[in-house]
Amino acid sequence: MSNLKSCLNIVFECALDDDIIIKNPAKNLQVPQTESKKRTAIEQKQIDLFMGYVKNSEQYAFSYPAFVVLFNLGMRIGEMAALTWDDVNFKENTITINKTVNRYRKADYGFTMAVASPKSKTSIRSVAMNSVVRTTLLKLKMQSVPPAAKLPYVDDSGNIRGQISGFLFVNTSGNVWNEPGFRELIKRIVGRHNKDAEENHTEKIENFCPHMVRHTYTSLAYSAGADVKIVSQNLGHASTSVTLDTYTHLTEEKKKEQEAVAQTVRIS
Repeated sequence: MSNLKSCLNIVFECALDDDIIIKNPAKNLQVPQTESKKRTAIEQKQIDLFMGYVKNSEQYAFSYPAFVVLFNLGMRIGEMAALTWDDVNFKENTITINKTVNRYRKADYGFTMAVASPKSKTSIRSVAMNSVVRTTLLKLKMQSVPPAAKLPYVDDSGNIRGQISGFLFVNTSGNVWNEPGFRELIKRIVGRHNKDAEENHTEKIENFCPHMVRHTYTSLAYSAGADVKIVSQNLGHASTSVTLDTYTHLTEEKKKEQEAVAQTVRIS
């Protein structure tokens, strides 16, 4: 809601400067306070069940590297889908995030998927690979993977400016992922696992959406004591305040933990 007010304010200020209007109606607009929805993280035990099942599944093992990157780096689905081998620097041990996969109306643009610039300048970033990500991607690079179909690279207006190829992650048809497709993949994996779990009387996995993986990364990193500035940069947020506002419940939990630690200091 506050973002909408900011956008309206900019539009009306421009109109004011151009003498189109005589007063900015959004200047003193009061935004109603609403309770922010708590972001949900996936429990560690559920992550272990899911990742173990995917890694050892003949049907879904191909998607294991994509899930490793998502859970360990907290990037958005579109950013993960747009990664190419040119973005992976094994020498510097980093991954550069500088584009995203978007969907388009074929009737308007002539294509349904394309690669574009990320949602903001701060979304362009370089993140460090941990040993799990590095090892997984090295193994993936050594595999003989069929080349994915090229996707057009478009500007902010949807005009084609080039072609992108060499994607890290593709589906079984050799095509680049998009969020609906990846969401459906998770649903199928969870459904298959739970069917087996029911037959074997073992623990089931709760279904989750791709963005919950991003929340989980944030929660685990913050709980482990990671600096909020580093977490914010890895997420591609505009500032630490965005991270803190988005994950207020984590800040409150951390505060309680710190207060409990402070209570252990007793001098008499």
